[in-house]
Amino acid sequence: MFLYLVRHGQSVWNAENRHQGWQNVPLSPLGELQAQRIAQRLSNMQFDYRYTSPILRCYDTAATIVKAQGLAPETALEVDENIKEGRISARREGRLNKELFSDWTDEEKRLFREDYSFKFEDGESVKGVIERTLAFFERVAALSEEPLPDEKEEELETRPKPTPKTALVVAHLLNIQILTLYALNSLDAIQRRQDNIDRLAIGNCSLTVIETNLKGKAPFFRVHTVSDASHLAGLKAPEPPIAQG
Repeated sequence: MFLYLVRHGQSVWNAENRHQGWQNVPLSPLGELQAQRIAQRLSNMQFDYRYTSPILRCYDTAATIVKAQGLAPETALEVDENIKEGRISARREGRLNKELFSDWTDEEKRLFREDYSFKFEDGESVKGVIERTLAFFERVAALSEEPLPDEKEEELETRPKPTPKTALVVAHLLNIQILTLYALNSLDAIQRRQDNIDRLAIGNCSLTVIETNLKGKAPFFRVHTVSDASHLAGLKAPEPPIAQG
């Protein structure tokens, strides 16, 4: 199974440096162009499965991708709640990022940096996001092609290998960070200190490709590319229209 992980395009609140959480914020003009670029890159891919977060910035990015393949989003996409963005605190969504911590105590700031199980009453912990993201992964990875049966080495050489299946997954920064670190057997870095996850940068509409098969003698993982944004080269935010009159 090859997982093609795409982070959503830039949203209006990304551009404004606002904390989003679960809010349905639309793509910015630049985000729409980014979605078109990744759609062009993946236009010839014949995905066996297509998943998206239900949050608007992801769904609209995924819809752009499948439309470029001649498919209808409402039938081609499977929405999965387990790959939603993490929710730090519902009442703090919409704040400028620089003001996000303005009413936190020093102890809350310390716990948020260091303890991945810390959460506010109106939010969820990174530990919780990890658990639901990995539940999604295990469900999708279970669809991997069946391994060849154990046979003599010379007989295996004459048998065709199964064609790997492919899945498009349009999700959020934290989900893709989690899946990448899991494939690299490095999730313990977050357990030691939560803010270690910020060392892994995943750009808007970048492509991360992970190969996995859980049906062999041992789980198999290979990370082929992380946050590849070569398809976005030279892309700039469009100029706002000039007011008339």
